[in-house]
Amino acid sequence: MANEEILKDDEMVEYDTFTYELNGKTMEWAITDEFEFEGKKYIVCAEVVGDALSEEGLYLFESLSDDGAEITVSNINSEEEYDRVVDAYCAMSEE
Repeated sequence: MANEEILKDDEMVEYDTFTYELNGKTMEWAITDEFEFEGKKYIVCAEVVGDALSEEGLYLFESLSDDGAEITVSNINSEEEYDRVVDAYCAMSEE
């Protein structure tokens, strides 16, 4: 996992970043948040575009491991699990 300074709201912010293939394209991702739900760890990410975060929206991945140097993530394949995770994250964000 790398640390990278990324432009957000006209200020440079440091994020943990990693690369991951999505839809056949290898992309760089910045971790904007992480949380646990139903015994699993999830990360909220935004695609890194140039030196900024994409405004296309946030993505949720299940975090399988993080040994401090490398992160392993997985797509959330079950639509039901994805919906529960989104609802839980939205509820946590509102608090």
